[in-house]
Amino acid sequence: MSLLCLILAGGKSTRMGQDKALLYDSTNILSKKLEALGCRVIIACGSRKRANHFESDCWFDPPHTNSLGEVIYAFVAEHDEEVQLFPCDMYRLDDGALATILAQSPGVPIDTEANEQFTLTRIPAQSNLPEAMSLSKLFSGLGRNNLNSLGNRLENFNHPDQIDDLSKSDQ
Repeated sequence: MSLLCLILAGGKSTRMGQDKALLYDSTNILSKKLEALGCRVIIACGSRKRANHFESDCWFDPPHTNSLGEVIYAFVAEHDEEVQLFPCDMYRLDDGALATILAQSPGVPIDTEANEQFTLTRIPAQSNLPEAMSLSKLFSGLGRNNLNSLGNRLENFNHPDQIDDLSKSDQ
């Protein structure tokens, strides 16, 4: 059975001021890359009205969920297989970074600045995660994976000035 990858693309993007899941068509591009690598992809897109933006299967936030932790908990409760999370806003993920992430053991990646990258967590099959609103509590029982070799490719983009810097570095 192929690895189940869940792309997290349902956030409000308030700090960015625009929908990060649609920026650069990054969610659809990531989905296609993962499918080409043999993964099964589902996009956690928030609400049904957002589904038309995405080319892969979508999963909708259950009623009464108020945090990403609750959304992921509900998703894992419905799926018994191993799940690899991907955020929609890591615009520097390249093929090498994807291969490294897909090869990791179940656990939470640690980046070059010793930050836990919860939105890249590998969740073991048949997990019994604790109910939690925060990702740190949700994944408190999982090991940690050192992915500092990926450098800034694990950077989340949350502010417009980061997009400006990315655009300048691509020139």
